[in-house]
Amino acid sequence: MQRSASLTVLLALLGTAPVALAGAPASSATPGPLQKISIVESSNLKLDDGYRTLRLPESPDSPELRQLRDHVLKQVDLLGRADPELIFAALEWVSIQWDHDGLNQPPPGTSSFQILQNVEQGQRYRCVEYGTVVSDLLLSLGYPSRRLGIKSVDAAYGGFGQGHVASEVWSNTLDKWIFIDPQFSMAATHEGRYLSFHEMYQLKREGRFNEIRFTPSPRFVERHKTTPEELEKQYRAFIGHYFGYMEIPYQREGKKASLILPLEGKGQFATFQGLPIDGLLFTDDPRELYFPLNHTQVLFTYNNARPFIDVIREHGITTEQQFLSKRPRFAARPDYTLTFQQGMPWFAHYELRVDGGEWKRVPGDTVPLKLHAGLNTLEVRAVNRAGAAGPINRMKLRYAADP
Repeated sequence: MQRSASLTVLLALLGTAPVALAGAPASSATPGPLQKISIVESSNLKLDDGYRTLRLPESPDSPELRQLRDHVLKQVDLLGRADPELIFAALEWVSIQWDHDGLNQPPPGTSSFQILQNVEQGQRYRCVEYGTVVSDLLLSLGYPSRRLGIKSVDAAYGGFGQGHVASEVWSNTLDKWIFIDPQFSMAATHEGRYLSFHEMYQLKREGRFNEIRFTPSPRFVERHKTTPEELEKQYRAFIGHYFGYMEIPYQREGKKASLILPLEGKGQFATFQGLPIDGLLFTDDPRELYFPLNHTQVLFTYNNARPFIDVIREHGITTEQQFLSKRPRFAARPDYTLTFQQGMPWFAHYELRVDGGEWKRVPGDTVPLKLHAGLNTLEVRAVNRAGAAGPINRMKLRYAADP
């Protein structure tokens, strides 16, 4: 009774008294069951803008990256592989190009292509250059990647060797950042799942560091004439020293910095091994370093939707009971315009797939769509200028009466 009275008050406030509605036309046919639109499953979540803080080139096809990509693809087939196999093939190739030399630093501005040219002349380089080359190579193929600095708890005034450089790359297939170390051709897994460096730290903090599997690539094992087991043992002892701090390249409003997350290390520092170090920013929130990339979000807009009061007037509704009994005649129909938005560096276009059919390129960022009766599966993804498709945003919607 209270709800019916509320509806009457609403109609009066809108200038439509129940008496005036009494003679409104209404269908004499008995309405069928209410057809409901239900979201059964959805990964359609708000986008994260963290990707804007990544220090990335303007394009994966910049002259320097194109030169690097063309040089490498003449020597190894990467484009014929899918993510994440492409990532590990790039890791393996870079890891066997030279042997480590911790004291040979190239001049500032030396490109990854130039490093590889120098390697062919017998030069060897540091972990920094391994990380730079593999990250640049993956960038040239359309995969956002970043050089990862990891430091001991004694980073500020410890002796030589308090830091190491590896990489992290965003896998669209795995929908996460994964750790790779090109100096040792290593990736890390736990129970079959590839890990980021912070996930490695969390396992170490929980006393489960020995559960992590470190797997070197076959050609790296062959090059160093050893066994995977021996390399894993050596690497576990090595990497365990560098869980003090982690560092990634960062930018905000065009200003470049290094963003540092303390792990086992306590507090902030202003020097590295007692020497100057510029542009440090600190955070205590891992989400500042680990945010999703290349996702899409979908906005649903009903086509031909009518104002509520017009529906009330047309159907002569004065009580909630009438509203509920007549609702099957005017309930929402799944006739939409979909609007797509993305959080993808180097975005090119969207692709849409309906009910498991073929992927179709969407011209622009909107598309009309009507759901059919029963279960509907919608999938949308963004594709970048290098042709790399982002994670799939999958939604299952049902249009049917209650069973």
